Amino acid sequence: MGYKTTKDLLELVNTVIEGKLLFVGKIQADTFTVMETLDNNTGINLPEKSTFDLKESYCQQIYFGNREPMIINDSFNHAFTSNLNVTRDLNIHSYIGVPIFYNNGEMYGTLCAVDSKTAHYTEKDIDILVKFSNLFSYVIELEKQMTLDTLTGLLNRNYLFNHFDYMSNQGSILLLDLDGFKQVNDKYGHDVGDLVLIEVGNRIRQTIDHADIAIRFGGDEFVIVLPNQTDSHSTAETARKLTDRLADWSNFDYQIHVSASIGIVPFPQEGNDLRSLLKKADSAMYQAKLNGKNTFQLYNDLDAKV
Repeated sequence: MGYKTTKDLLELVNTVIEGKLLFVGKIQADTFTVMETLDNNTGINLPEKSTFDLKESYCQQIYFGNREPMIINDSFNHAFTSNLNVTRDLNIHSYIGVPIFYNNGEMYGTLCAVDSKTAHYTEKDIDILVKFSNLFSYVIELEKQMTLDTLTGLLNRNYLFNHFDYMSNQGSILLLDLDGFKQVNDKYGHDVGDLVLIEVGNRIRQTIDHADIAIRFGGDEFVIVLPNQTDSHSTAETARKLTDRLADWSNFDYQIHVSASIGIVPFPQEGNDLRSLLKKADSAMYQAKLNGKNTFQLYNDLDAKV
């Protein structure tokens, strides 16, 4: 769900359930990520984009249980939460949470409220949060239609341009272009080309971290945003893993020779305007192709910058 959209929805929740720390969390595999928060001076330090082991989170009780709403009015004296490190580390004394679902029944995550004081939540509060959860689900489905690439399942360029300003104040952009993809289409046709693009999307997802954002920019170009990653060595290591993973097609059903050339640009060192950053990443990617393809190039190291 888009950051601005999530924030707006949390502000709506805040008009009904006041004085708490509200947050939306997303569940992926065995992790729980706090996507967005709205705090009312509770004193609980729960940073946005922080990721926890799912089994260390309160919301595991919803996910691993019956996936129904949950109220804990006194966390320190609750049989389960009193033993969680996060209870004392964050000084959480009360919790109320409801699941957020996709239309297909899969669980997206949770909508929750926590406080540094004990509470007196009731079924009426649950009913209110469930209604807001249904609204979240509706928005999620709309955004999926508008912002997902239908072929690869990655986010699309519309999402990138609409949400880049909310992703992070700093980080790195990787612009990835496939080497040899045209030859695949010429030899086997676009159906096989589509299979290659789907596989590329899967490999990108498997290579990057949960907090990183993968986008199919168009054709055989992909953009990866690494929020808060400005260290050139760490970024280069991510690019190296991607080029290695996208160069081996020995187990693919068709005999192809595809690799990836990647251009890397950090922000805000090279600016904050997305179009300008993409232009610089494109220059670095073009140099990577000139350097023999199947490699990456940092914009900072270009002899002639745009």
